[in-house]
Order: sequence, then structure tokens, then C-alpha cells
Amino acid sequence: MRKLTRKGLEKKLDTIVKEIVFKRDGDCVTCPFWKEVRLGFIGSPFMQPGHFITRGAHSVRWDLRNVYKTCRTCNFLHEHHPEVLANYVLSVLGEMGFEKLVFDGNKFKKYLMPELEELYEQLRAENEN
Repeated sequence: MRKLTRKGLEKKLDTIVKEIVFKRDGDCVTCPFWKEVRLGFIGSPFMQPGHFITRGAHSVRWDLRNVYKTCRTCNFLHEHHPEVLANYVLSVLGEMGFEKLVFDGNKFKKYLMPELEELYEQLRAENEN
């Protein structure tokens, strides 16, 4: 059996987080906030896992509190209007949970391979439920 590289394992983590989030969220979580101001604009049918805190913050990259199902349009709009997704995350996590996520996102984290493998197994088990 071939051992996964770090990059390969990170890709598997990205994929499983996407699967979990797509099952959990059903549809784009931010489109409803835009319906009032979009004036008939229809969001993209292409769905993506949208990270509230950038994917570059490895401390929360695969944290399910940080990833939500968004359409391509809303995910792009999040870059320029982060307050829309921030409001949704705040409504889901509550004030204390939101602050904890932001705190965790500001930590530097470099996962070791065994930690990434353990995280993958935890997420795989959660995905099976």
C-alpha cells in the first residue's frame, strides 16, 4: 500500500470536509441574505465549500465550524462582503462560538502527518453517520 504525501492527505481532508458540509447544509447558506438586495439575480448552481476564515489558516482549514456550503457567486462575494457569511456563522455558533472560532483561526498550526491522519479518520467517521 502506497503511503500518502502531505499534499495528498490534505486533498483527502478537503474532499471529506466538502462532503460533510454539503450533507449538513443542503443549499447555499448565504443566498437567502442576498435575495433582498440582488434584485432578481440568481446565484450560481455550482456549489463550493466556503471558508469563513481563509483556507490558508491551517488551524481551522478542516474545522467544520469554519466551512459552509456556498454557491460560487456567494463564495466570491464573501471576499468583498465578509459580513454576510460572518452574520450566518454568528447565528449558527453564537457569540462565544464565533469568538472561539476567530481565536482558533488566529493560531499558527502546522499539523504533523500523524495528526492529519487522525483528523481524517475522525472526519471519515463523522461522515459515515
